[in-house]
Amino acid sequence: MNEPAGDVAVALKELRFAWDPGHPLLHVENLGIGAGEQVFLGGASGSGKSTLLALIGGVLQADSGSIRILGQDLAAMRQAARDRFRAEHVGFIFQQFNLLPYLSVLENVSLACRFSGRRAQRAATSGSVTDAARHLLDTLGVRGKLLTRPVNALSIGQQQRVAAARALIGHPELLVADEPTSALDHDVRGDFLDLLQGECRRAGTTLLFVSHDRSLADNFDRQLDMRTLNEVAVEHV
Repeated sequence: MNEPAGDVAVALKELRFAWDPGHPLLHVENLGIGAGEQVFLGGASGSGKSTLLALIGGVLQADSGSIRILGQDLAAMRQAARDRFRAEHVGFIFQQFNLLPYLSVLENVSLACRFSGRRAQRAATSGSVTDAARHLLDTLGVRGKLLTRPVNALSIGQQQRVAAARALIGHPELLVADEPTSALDHDVRGDFLDLLQGECRRAGTTLLFVSHDRSLADNFDRQLDMRTLNEVAVEHV
């Protein structure tokens, strides 16, 4: 079932995308994710998961169909407007983290607010952006002397938590996580997921979590699978 109950944060209709016009990659007939919902999207490597996230985030533009995020039609926006919308409303946790090695932990987390006045204002409601960054990092288990270290001096697990804090700062309405546990050892994946989901619930943030690790799926409100979601995959079975 691809329809949520209540308010809708993500709504896709007849979405089509191909890197090569002769070889379609994605055809999503219908997908809705409710506001505040936490959804697990599974699928094998190469199934189009990361491309779908890039379309939802407005990084890529669909060949056809409708992408409405938080009630806004991304297809009706120019690229610059989509970039602004993403900075204001969407947090991303990338599989490769995309942290800046020449910045400290605190600077990396605060960076999201430099590109969004809306998120900076939200982050500073009970202090400053730096205070909000410290609070998030503390909640995620990164504190003390680690805050002023360059991120490349941290462990992989610590870097992942910094990436999560950067995505969460300023209470974005939608958080998109692309294989966020792939670099973590099995025994710490559950702890990281608990922290991430807890912060999303506290902020009322919708979470779209993409992973090939199906052992995590039962922790979510709903599970989706690219094998059935993507009509191209169905057509080629």
